[in-house]
Amino acid sequence: MPVSEALTQVEKDKLEINPDFDFREIAERPFDDLTPNEIGMFKWSGVYHQLQKGYFMIRLRIPGGLLTAEQLERAGALATQYGQDQLCITTRQCLQYHWIRQQDIYKVIEGMREVGILTKNACGDVCRNVVSCSLQGVCPHEQANTEAMVMALADDPVLRDQLRNLPRKHKISVNGCATACGQGLMNCQGWYAVTRTAADGAEEQGWSFSAGGGLGALPHMGKMIFDWVPEDLVIPVARAAVESHNRFGNRRVRKYARLKIIVAEKGAKGYADCLFDLLRENGVEGLDRITVAEDCNPTLSPFPYSGEPVIAQRQDGLNTLRVMIARSEMSGAEAQRFAGWATALGGGRIMFTNRQNLELRDVPTENVEQLVDTIHEAGYRTDGHDFLPDIVACVGTTMCNLAVADTPNTYYRLVEAFGEDRELCDAVGPLRINMNGCPNSCAHHWIADIGLRGRRARSKEGSEEGFSLFVGGRLDAAGHIGEHVIDISSSDVVPTIFALLDIYLDERHEGEDFGTYTRRIGGATLGELVQKQLEVVDQESINMRNLHLRGTLSAVFAEAKGNA
Repeated sequence: MPVSEALTQVEKDKLEINPDFDFREIAERPFDDLTPNEIGMFKWSGVYHQLQKGYFMIRLRIPGGLLTAEQLERAGALATQYGQDQLCITTRQCLQYHWIRQQDIYKVIEGMREVGILTKNACGDVCRNVVSCSLQGVCPHEQANTEAMVMALADDPVLRDQLRNLPRKHKISVNGCATACGQGLMNCQGWYAVTRTAADGAEEQGWSFSAGGGLGALPHMGKMIFDWVPEDLVIPVARAAVESHNRFGNRRVRKYARLKIIVAEKGAKGYADCLFDLLRENGVEGLDRITVAEDCNPTLSPFPYSGEPVIAQRQDGLNTLRVMIARSEMSGAEAQRFAGWATALGGGRIMFTNRQNLELRDVPTENVEQLVDTIHEAGYRTDGHDFLPDIVACVGTTMCNLAVADTPNTYYRLVEAFGEDRELCDAVGPLRINMNGCPNSCAHHWIADIGLRGRRARSKEGSEEGFSLFVGGRLDAAGHIGEHVIDISSSDVVPTIFALLDIYLDERHEGEDFGTYTRRIGGATLGELVQKQLEVVDQESINMRNLHLRGTLSAVFAEAKGNA
């Protein structure tokens, strides 16, 4: 039987429904009059229907995660007025509202537009929010004007306004140097600032380019395509990459519709040729100035900071203060409070990070101590970034139609078990835990030291909520997809992670961090070790398991004190 060439319903909707809705008109219509197809196309305006009938999520588009105190103050005020006083920081450095009523959607969109923040293209099969390293513009290691490049890509009229019917979403990351800070390898496009010495001996600025990264249920690491792209050709190359996605992306099967599949099928060299063909077709000149990558395997450096609450900026006398936001959630009043602190004691700018935390920019050195004290008195942490308390989690079954696991509840149980255990945190060192309520990887479980992916296990009695546990993910070097270790019930998450850390502290080589250890051992072997560890205490209660699994940890602490 021949394969049908009929368009899928999603593709029909994209051709037949104008995604630029008048949400004032939508506010007047009964909810039951809105078709599922229309509601699906709301995404192009950053609007999703929640699990709860008649309530919506709105995602703001915040290029690079950077916004002003005025913009954050407005976001907080709108959350208080229309969103049950809730805001959420996303892993793509944006803000999300939840619990927005259908009649109030336009009020939030228009209110943020007044201060220069849009929701257009925050979701949908378009170029999504352009992300960056959180220290873009202030990092001492930065080699280019990253902020300017972020905005050039985000506001390019072709990428933003014309290419809005892609086979799937298209994601771009801009990095101020050749590090993993901006998570370039998990994006469709990764841009990295580089400098080189020209023939005349002068130093010149350019960018290297990776393509084909993406997570979801089929994770891929990006491959290096060009070692050198002159700054004036970045936008043409970015447009060509999006056009390649538009032309060659699979519009029949959505799980194969990402750019990562195109790059994987063509190979790095073949994809470079594809881009050159499109650039020539577009009449772009000077292509001989682009250098094709000699090696498609990236060699990115890790994030140069680990746990520091205050980072000295490259601007003399100014600092960035990092603040941990519990489960990425703020009230509207909290957002307004941060806006006030940024104005009074900083430079009036705020950055959202890809670990769903917040940074206050341009804080004069003489104000740092006062600002830290003020933030601590308000109940926020400034220490623990990139360590055990710094856990990334999606919204889970509370509000997501796709989630099968309660990530908020698991998050709080992990924080309760590990968050205040300074001895354990110090003994383990940097450790990133990311958890996702379904296979879609919104919370990036594939690239964490410990990744949890929601699942349900069937039994004769029904089904039980749980997680698949992965280890060893990374985005530096050439990247590495987390390896499966074990499937567990939700109630066993805490004792299983205790077991993992127990094994690591007992078996690691000197100076070996958790991620390096797990990649050396491998997920399968580690799964066997964890299973044996858990079977030893299989008949004990969860609380007793935890106590049992702390044996090695206690020995490590005693040894450390003895050597002090």
